[in-house]
Amino acid sequence: LISPPPHHDIYSIEDLAQLIFDLKQVNPKAMISVKLVSEPGVGTIATGVAKAYADLITIAGYDGGTGASPLSSVKYAGCPWELGLVETQQALVANGLRHKIRLQVDGGLKTGVDIIKAAILGAESFGFGTGPMVALGCKYLRICHLNNCATGVATQDDKLRKKHYHGLPFKVTN
Repeated sequence: LISPPPHHDIYSIEDLAQLIFDLKQVNPKAMISVKLVSEPGVGTIATGVAKAYADLITIAGYDGGTGASPLSSVKYAGCPWELGLVETQQALVANGLRHKIRLQVDGGLKTGVDIIKAAILGAESFGFGTGPMVALGCKYLRICHLNNCATGVATQDDKLRKKHYHGLPFKVTN
């Protein structure tokens, strides 16, 4: 697992549009989501994604907690989600596309105030990763990509999960 994944087949918005088209041909009911890092120019990219008929855009802030990324990506890539969300909202409105796509934000959302800010800035849904994982027992070892999570939270290995994982679903259900 590499985060973000290197999409070697997508080099342009036209390539992305073709992929979205192909996915919708295979399953017309599937919701196609595209995740973009919050950075300068993300509004222009989001406009292209909306024109490519994606159903959802997620703006990811730099403060997310992925354990699958190289440390250089975690420390030196992206901007706060607020900046990317504002730019995306403005670009979609300016191009008459805001009503055609759902806007989500993630990457460092921690409190109710973060949700209120995100909603005011244009987000319709909100992603949480680190908080729920910690509630389930994650120790934040940043080895998710190695498939040998010491707590069994972020592994596909049934033996590790059965041996170490003691989280309960009620801890993260709303």
